[in-house]
Amino acid sequence: MTRIKTFTKESGYDFILRGINLTKLIFIVGLVIRLVLIVFAEWQDANMLVKYTDIDYVVYTDASRAVVNGLSPYDRSTYRYTPLLAYLLVPNILIHPAFGKLLFVICDMIIAYLLKGILLERFPKISARTLLICLASWLLNPFSINVSTRGNAESVIGAMVLATFYFLTKKNLTLASIFYGLSVHFKIYPIIYSIPMYLYIDENFFSKKPSEYSSLNNNFKNIFKNFFNKNRLKFFFISAFTFISLTFIMYLIYGYIFLFETYLYHVIRADNRHNFSVYFYQIYLNTPIVETVGDLVGKVNGSNMIVALASFLPQVILLLAITLVYFNDLEFCLLLETITFVAFNKVCTVQYFIWYYSILPLVIPSSSLGLIQYIILFAVWMGSQGLWFYSAFNLEFLGLQTFWNIWVAGLLFFIANIYILVKLILNHNPIKVNPYIKLK
Repeated sequence: MTRIKTFTKESGYDFILRGINLTKLIFIVGLVIRLVLIVFAEWQDANMLVKYTDIDYVVYTDASRAVVNGLSPYDRSTYRYTPLLAYLLVPNILIHPAFGKLLFVICDMIIAYLLKGILLERFPKISARTLLICLASWLLNPFSINVSTRGNAESVIGAMVLATFYFLTKKNLTLASIFYGLSVHFKIYPIIYSIPMYLYIDENFFSKKPSEYSSLNNNFKNIFKNFFNKNRLKFFFISAFTFISLTFIMYLIYGYIFLFETYLYHVIRADNRHNFSVYFYQIYLNTPIVETVGDLVGKVNGSNMIVALASFLPQVILLLAITLVYFNDLEFCLLLETITFVAFNKVCTVQYFIWYYSILPLVIPSSSLGLIQYIILFAVWMGSQGLWFYSAFNLEFLGLQTFWNIWVAGLLFFIANIYILVKLILNHNPIKVNPYIKLK
């Protein structure tokens, strides 16, 4: 017989099945799976031609080795991250090469903990079963498991973004601001969350419960009337100070190469490999044939620069529209913005999917989609990638010219993402808040 233990401050929302606490068990299972894969990765990397470990992890480790040797992490070509990441992974050199993977797995578990905390604050009447499903959608997600255990650092930035939201729900504006500034320094993409977070922090921020925010109660006149309230300004200045301070310190240490590799490169980045983007084929056709140094200097900044800059226009328009409609449903707003940003970006890789998978559990309680419908959407999303992976395999391993096929597959993947976006919007149920609640 299934027994559901109701909420108390001591026990939390726990789903109990035949005496087994599945809510706690899922944390253990998620952790064990990840640890087993880290150990398996060591064996596969040592004994098989195809490595389990992501090439990005090799780049991180080489950059950390440069730091240990008193050199710049940017002495390692293709290291395009903040030096803080190289510092975090110094134990890869001093202790064990798998330390970083363990760190990323710990961040996975921190994300799960933060998700649970946010869900309980945002949806205080959430059922134990729904909470279990929300946590399972992250802890047992094959993408999050694979990305972290292969050694990609996306879980670190995911933990920072969710820590920002977590402390917003806990009404700790200072810590929320610090984590947000840190997240933008660590990787520039969370800057897209700045406007919805800023608008979310209204003049009643400290007197409203997280469960009292709803897009049904958006007051657009009030947005501009109190645009510069003290709560918003505190968030802005502390987060900006955190970002600028860290960035300035790193600039003093490493100079312009830090700014270019960490931030500016991603503005003009144009990948003609491993790219799901609808801009892939245009980028491929505009990739210059480099035969001399003169070609390298003269051709790189041509048509791809135009594509890079033009691709931002639909992103900006859509992100602003989503913000104005859903900023009071912050978790839903962040998810829509992330999916939109990734789908319309000129570069789209598997690692980017973690950005929205870490937010997805937060919108499940307010959606009318059932478990079967989520599974169907996931199947559509995965199925749309099948042609892409097949074409990419033919290109990378068989040497066949399948660039056009990859682009067509990218278009199908884009359509699938837009379809999922529309389904999420149509099935979203904002929290119904009593309009007569008096706020200070």
